[in-house]
Amino acid sequence: MKKILPLFVFLASFAFVQCSDSSPVIETLDNHKITVKDFEAAYDTALDSISRLQNIEKKTLLEFIEKDINEVPPNFQDLNYQLQKKNFYQTYRQMIMTRLVAEKNGYISRPDVAEVIKQVEMQTIAQMYVSEQVEKKIQITDEQALAECERMRKIDRNLNLTIDKCKTFAKANLKQMQTREYLPLVVERIKEEVSIKRNEKFDLDAYLAPKKKTEEQAPAPTPNN
Repeated sequence: MKKILPLFVFLASFAFVQCSDSSPVIETLDNHKITVKDFEAAYDTALDSISRLQNIEKKTLLEFIEKDINEVPPNFQDLNYQLQKKNFYQTYRQMIMTRLVAEKNGYISRPDVAEVIKQVEMQTIAQMYVSEQVEKKIQITDEQALAECERMRKIDRNLNLTIDKCKTFAKANLKQMQTREYLPLVVERIKEEVSIKRNEKFDLDAYLAPKKKTEEQAPAPTPNN
């Protein structure tokens, strides 16, 4: 399961773009008001973004969140915990507080920090685009889901789920497997759509090669007997 911390960083930035909002104020951090509308929008954005990045249907993601963490497959338990509203709110408000302090101290205006933010933005856009293209290729039939459900039950005899819930989890597993299959194909297709012109005068291999040590390390002196 991929870590979703970069997503929370973006949500903290998203929280600072406030429009007119008449919903109840939850609390005020310095002069920044967290309203019900702000929080619900951030939470919904998180669900939508994670469903794209993790290639999980939003409906399935919500079902995982509603379940007790012990009823969720191990590879989805982190998401179950992080997306409980009480846990998400604590992460969300901590991100806002950290950003407020960072702004006060001039941290965000530093050139090195701006470069990191740009890099994280580029990475997130790339991940979301690729995930969406992979999503278009994924097809899972009820027969495949049922077969995967039976396989899961043989592995875990304690998997006490209704057939519908079992099929839901099975589809999520199959989706991850198909994602691994289609991901390299999507990446190659993206490369085909971009015109690449190399600078023949620039030795890219030499530039990317590991740096060699200029001097051989002297052998360690042998201790006197």
